[in-house]
Amino acid sequence: MGVRVRLRIRVSNLEVITSALVNSGFESTEPELIIPPPLADILRLTGSGVAEYRLVGGGGTSGLRVDEVLKVSLVLGDRDTDEVDAVGTVLPGEDEVIISDRLASKLGIVIIDPYEGLWCLRDEVGRKVRRSAGMQLWR
Repeated sequence: MGVRVRLRIRVSNLEVITSALVNSGFESTEPELIIPPPLADILRLTGSGVAEYRLVGGGGTSGLRVDEVLKVSLVLGDRDTDEVDAVGTVLPGEDEVIISDRLASKLGIVIIDPYEGLWCLRDEVGRKVRRSAGMQLWR
């Protein structure tokens, strides 16, 4: 199943709430989001650089590095969370928003059970268990 969270992505005066996959295997030195091209169009994202990624199994892929700073926060329903800055990469062929390990850490996400889709926030460990949001595809 994986862990998916509801995420608010804000760029200037545009905002989208979407489901996003928390991928602890997506290792990044900075808080990063993978953005599907249709969502990038809605947010009017522009890019000028290329980001290269190694894939499991030895392959690779590249995407367009977004120029704008993405403002992201969790949408929980029972509490507010801080907004954090993230970098974005538009990845052709990807149809789901993906959260890097570094961004998950900045957002305070703790994965309890990846198969069952259970998670909590760092300050909720041992007190609360949250269930994964549904998958949202951008095609």
